[in-house]
Amino acid sequence: MSAARARRPSSRGYTLIEVMAALGVLSIGATGVLALQKATLISNTNARNIAIANNIATTWAERLRVDALQWNDPGGVPDRDSDTDWLSLMTTAPFPAKVGPTLIPALGAPNADVFGTDIYAGDPSQPAFCTHVRFSQFTDATTGARRWGTLIRAEIRVIWERNGNPIDCTVAPVVVDAEPERFGAVYVTTAVRRNTSEQ
Repeated sequence: MSAARARRPSSRGYTLIEVMAALGVLSIGATGVLALQKATLISNTNARNIAIANNIATTWAERLRVDALQWNDPGGVPDRDSDTDWLSLMTTAPFPAKVGPTLIPALGAPNADVFGTDIYAGDPSQPAFCTHVRFSQFTDATTGARRWGTLIRAEIRVIWERNGNPIDCTVAPVVVDAEPERFGAVYVTTAVRRNTSEQ
């Protein structure tokens, strides 16, 4: 009888300690997966914001180049860069000031939604991105005189709130400069040249 009992397979279950150990290993693994998903979500959001901000900045660089078509020599008489829509900010807000470009319906707005689309008056979208521009002339370091009268350096900065909240585009650019941990930013620098064709 005792030999028959010894040959029978054991029908013993898992002990409480084995179950607790398995649950501990499972919870450690699940915590790692959740932390990885959170890091992936944050990285994807940051990548999306940078890509959209790059597109907005590139669009503004092209708008400024088109704006320079109004800076021309009608009848052989050079007009001033103040005859333009946005390049005129160079005289009203000289370097090193950063300013939001003027909203011009159907041409461009300094505020954009989460998709990078301009927000005009009456649009209920909340701003997610704001654009700042800064213009400088190429001048001689010793005399301060303009070296190239037909060339302007344009710096474009597109900002957003890092925490994902809608951005207040009335925040002064100096506040943005002072709080880099709060604002994400993309910078594009380009040169804008006067239209030299006669009209």
